[in-house]
Order: sequence, then structure tokens, then C-alpha cells
Amino acid sequence: MQQENSRPEGNTHRYDYHLDGDIMKYYIVRHAQTSANKEGIIQGHLNVPLSDHGRIQARLVGEALSQVKIDAVYSSDLDRAKETAMEIAKHHNCKLILDRRLRELHCGSMQGKTMAQCRELYREFFEAHKINPGNVPRPGGGESDRDLYERVMRAFADIQRQCPGMDVVIVTHGGPIRCLLSYALKGEFDPSLPTVANTSISVISNDNGKWQVIKANDVSHLEPIGEHEASSSKDFYRW
Repeated sequence: MQQENSRPEGNTHRYDYHLDGDIMKYYIVRHAQTSANKEGIIQGHLNVPLSDHGRIQARLVGEALSQVKIDAVYSSDLDRAKETAMEIAKHHNCKLILDRRLRELHCGSMQGKTMAQCRELYREFFEAHKINPGNVPRPGGGESDRDLYERVMRAFADIQRQCPGMDVVIVTHGGPIRCLLSYALKGEFDPSLPTVANTSISVISNDNGKWQVIKANDVSHLEPIGEHEASSSKDFYRW
């Protein structure tokens, strides 16, 4: 989908990550808010659209990223990510590429339920996850944290091959972002990282093979709606 380049009026926030122009950057964006986010319902692979408030968040993150050079926009194919990505891509002369490997973790029978309901229904899972957090799949045919990490890393490796030397936006979900930040920070999965906020911008870069996290969980673009104080969740089970 080819998008026409247009710049919004009235947004004066500037993004300066203090990097040389030839260092490739990946702008990793969590999708905007859905009604399920607001109500504390686990979505996983459920296809939930943005809420009215989420559409405002998506517009603001699109305006913020209109100010930086973007060569490609990749997104999860789930509507909440795709809608957010469209608000970003429309400011740049590049295609929006959908990749189902950037989806949230598949939460099996936990999808569509609140965390309180899941803790009551799936006590054995939570006990097992405390002992072995990386390798215990969600009940009812869901994925494990390790399954998600390996899936997202395959997608990320392909993005790097397809976009050498380019600045890329990746619009995805809380779980995959935890995977990507883990990789940049440690080169392996770290389940202890918190989940970032809706439409937060995290930036990672690669300079001669060395990964670094330039910014994590930046929501300063949400200042017009009073949400510019970054928040995150340390509930490691909510995906």
C-alpha cells in the first residue's frame, strides 16, 4: 500500500536521538489502546479494533514519527497494530508491510478473559510459569514465551535482510516488543522486562554489529492528551 507523504500542522515535538545519520534505527511502536486494553482483557491473537481513544493515540504517534526519516513500516497483521501503523505510514512515501509473525503471543484459552479470571482458572499454569517462565505454553494450545521470542526473531532477521541500512518502524504488541528490547539489551530473551505503554516508541540501533537501546517506552508525544508520563506493567503474564 503506497502512502503519500504529508506533514501535520501544530505538532512541535522534536525527536533527536543523537545518532549519526548513517546508523540504522528501528522505531518499535506498541499499538494504540483497544477496549480490551482498557478493561484488562487478554487479547493475544484476538482481532480487536482500536477504541476511539486509541485512534487519537495512533494519530499522535503518527504525527510524532512524521518528523523522522522512515524508509519502511512493518506491522503485525492484527487490526489494532495495522490501524496504528497506517497512521504512521501515511506520513511517509513507503509501503506498509504486514507480517503475522509480529503478532502478540498466542494465549490459548486465556484469550478473551481477564487476568483475575485466568489466575482462578489456570492455577497450574501460573505455578509452572514461576518455575520455568520461558518454556511453559499458555493453556489451551497457546505459545510459550520462548515460542514468541523465536517467532519474532525470525521476523526481525528478515526485516534486517530486506532493509539493509534503512530506518524502519515496527508496529507490534507488548510481548514482541519485550522480545526485541531483550535482544538489543542482552542478545537473548529476558522475561523480566516490563510491558511498555500503548503507542510508546522504543528505538534500537545497530552500529557495526553492536546493538543498543536508544530510547524505551517514550510516550512524550501523548502530552496533548495528558498521557506523557511513561507507565508500564510488570505483570509478566499479560500479553
